[in-house]
Amino acid sequence: MKRSKLILVLAILSMTFGMANVDPNPTAKEISKQLSAILGKPDFRLTENVLVAKVRFKVNAESELVVLTVKSENELVEAYIKSRMNYRKVDVPGLVKGMEYNVSVRILAH
Repeated sequence: MKRSKLILVLAILSMTFGMANVDPNPTAKEISKQLSAILGKPDFRLTENVLVAKVRFKVNAESELVVLTVKSENELVEAYIKSRMNYRKVDVPGLVKGMEYNVSVRILAH
């Protein structure tokens, strides 16, 4: 009887610790969700259906994005991304301050 109670307590504790174990690295989905909210919908027309830009950024000590580079075939898209992302606060747990991140941003024509 004591042994079964001990096994039950250990099982409950192991499930509790397993649920509390949070991955400190942000997922691409979390980062994408924040960036999508920051970028919003562009107020200009595109000639292509989809444009892809490669964005390299850091997170500073105040949890703000600092855009380092934006590479795209369209200068308007580069300027739009820089103006919308640079020095915007982000709240993605696990983003390391001072670390560089690379993301691909797709802008769809509407």
